[in-house]
Amino acid sequence: MKWLFQSKPEGYTVAMLEGAKCLVTGGTGFIGRYVVRRLLSRGAKVRLSCRSHAKAQRLFGDTVEIVADPTCQGIDIVYHLAGVYQFGRHATEEMLAVNVRGTELLLEAAWKARVERFVHISSSGVLTGSVAPLSERNFPEKVSPREPYRCSKWLSERAALAAAARGLPVTIGSPTSPLGAEDETPTPTGKIVQDFIAGRFPFSMRTALNFVDVSELADGILALAERGRTGERYILGHHNVWLTDFLEILERCADQPAPRWELPWPVVAVAGGLGEAFGSSRVCWETAQAARKRRFYDLRKAAEELDWYGRVPIETSARAAVAWFQRPIVPTSVGVPQRAQ
Repeated sequence: MKWLFQSKPEGYTVAMLEGAKCLVTGGTGFIGRYVVRRLLSRGAKVRLSCRSHAKAQRLFGDTVEIVADPTCQGIDIVYHLAGVYQFGRHATEEMLAVNVRGTELLLEAAWKARVERFVHISSSGVLTGSVAPLSERNFPEKVSPREPYRCSKWLSERAALAAAARGLPVTIGSPTSPLGAEDETPTPTGKIVQDFIAGRFPFSMRTALNFVDVSELADGILALAERGRTGERYILGHHNVWLTDFLEILERCADQPAPRWELPWPVVAVAGGLGEAFGSSRVCWETAQAARKRRFYDLRKAAEELDWYGRVPIETSARAAVAWFQRPIVPTSVGVPQRAQ
């Protein structure tokens, strides 16, 4: 092994990434590509598990080993970021298969391969409570199946906790809403920016959100392997912001007006019910419930235990996202359109 865990008091460890052999799932995604670049810059060797070999080749060339199926043999650290991020009942089976069963299989493979560290990336959206700000302790005892995405992330996190209790060195990251350039899919956060630029955001809502710069989030994910404790979760976020205030930030970044009216919750609920009935993934029961929740977070644990916290101003991240979404879409040799560089 070409890297070391150095023991520290109180169950902490410090991972030395130079020369470490790392498996990254979901490495071509919005967050994953930043994680892969950070690992490569730190001298790690990366095995990348993804569905599109062409996309991985476009992003990383020959600097990574690209595989279709994740294999943990010879791996020191697993960074598990892969998952289906959708809303609405139409994607329930896919999310259970990928987010839950896929995680269970990877945890078992890591156990058999005796990996030294497993970083499981969950979602801060799993956490819930009646009083904000929420902390890592606000992990619910159950999640409604009417929230299929959130339920799938809850189940996968339970599987990760069970593996940690069994003895696998699993640490859990709970990112908030990532913001920045290269949100190709896009994520729900990127969709807000994309819709705003396209003039498809006529109203706001009284929704509490937390944003984190995607490049800083990648640093936080590496810190989970370096300094995180087994069986613990860490919220990786930065700016607690109301949606209306965020849209005003986008107004300054994109130089176009933000909506001046907030839809009341009953109207959002009715829209969510109608969207659920017609199988919408944009407006459904789960997104309506998410709009109602106050997702402001207490971020002290990551700062104190990981020595990681956000520094990038939200307007800097928003400007990067706006600039990227404003680039023209161009064809590529592999037949998958992408934004101009």
